[in-house]
Amino acid sequence: MNFIEYIENLAERHVDIRDKADGHVHFLSSERAKHTSIDSVLHYPAVLVDRGSGFDYGGSPGQYTKVREYLLFIVEHVSDTSDYEEIDHALVHCEAILDSFLNQLIEDRKSRKIRLSFSLEQVEVEYIANHDNSQYGVMASVLINEPYKPLNCDTQFLLNRSFDKSFDKTFQ
Repeated sequence: MNFIEYIENLAERHVDIRDKADGHVHFLSSERAKHTSIDSVLHYPAVLVDRGSGFDYGGSPGQYTKVREYLLFIVEHVSDTSDYEEIDHALVHCEAILDSFLNQLIEDRKSRKIRLSFSLEQVEVEYIANHDNSQYGVMASVLINEPYKPLNCDTQFLLNRSFDKSFDKTFQ
């Protein structure tokens, strides 16, 4: 299970989100075609996951990892963008939902239900506001270390004997 599937599973089970339980969409990801039609399909509170800016390779010899960045959004809709008490309540509620997601990730990591390495110290969070859509919430940048699966290069490259001979001479 990758991180996006994991977050979707949590959204389906979370008491405040309950994706699919009420027949409405409360979860969207960059892997879904619906990602571009947020206004027309999304119900609140909502969870959105995006792949972020890319990945790095990390680890140590024999234990390499792919370090992927994901952006996890928890947003709430407010009825009046000038009602600062409602906005503050939405921000507090989204922060509490984010806390529950991250705590469950820590617990599932400890009990080895998931094979993703995660550190709470590496999570950066910002409050967000989309005034045009009356959405307020939090955005967390989450770094996930996934085990790196090496490929058998013999099956990935065609053999070229002349290249192999020149390569051997170059690096001797």
